[in-house]
Amino acid sequence: MEIRAKRLKELEMPTRTRLYEVGHTRDITVEERHTDDGSLEQVVLEYIVEEGDVEYFANEYRPEDVPETGANVIDITAVMVNHIEKCVKWHLYDIKRTLAGKSTVVKLYNQWNCGLRYLQESVLAQILGYCVIPDLGVVTRNYDEERMKRLRDEYKKRCHETESNRQNMTLPQRKRRTKIAEERAVWKASQAILDGYFQAENGNDTYEIYIRKLVHENDEVYKMKLLV
Repeated sequence: MEIRAKRLKELEMPTRTRLYEVGHTRDITVEERHTDDGSLEQVVLEYIVEEGDVEYFANEYRPEDVPETGANVIDITAVMVNHIEKCVKWHLYDIKRTLAGKSTVVKLYNQWNCGLRYLQESVLAQILGYCVIPDLGVVTRNYDEERMKRLRDEYKKRCHETESNRQNMTLPQRKRRTKIAEERAVWKASQAILDGYFQAENGNDTYEIYIRKLVHENDEVYKMKLLV
């Protein structure tokens, strides 16, 4: 089977959710603007297409058969396939203004899982046997490791207390099982970020997590470049 992607024309700007084939050297910029202060985060993807290369890009990629409701999409999916060397290098990144807080870390963890699944089904499954170079992470202005540790410790404690009191749970407490699962998800996600390794939901593959910092260029713009 072939990789199904729309060929991106030289001056065309890609739209969200679609997978594009990039057939020529160019830059593609992914932006996040914040209405509260007008600030802008930019990640400039540098595509350098050489002999044997076929490259791909998607912003908030979601395959056509995946419903929009409830989908966890990731900001950046970028892939370089070289059919001569039989090698593929991929990048999965989300842009976060601040890497902190329970909802942010759980959402990021789910975005990595879904981004990987979409990538595997739409691209990697079509080029089995190629060597794979993964690059997974988050692009952010602010990352406070001590705050992340406090978050991890808080939810780790909550989970341990729940486990130790499992036998003595009252009926209302047992009905809190959904809440307990949410607390466990916060602990798991924050621990993964601190450890610097993400284990995919299939349980077989582990990926190093890269935290890339945006550079404050002026009053409004935070920017970085990423070579595909």
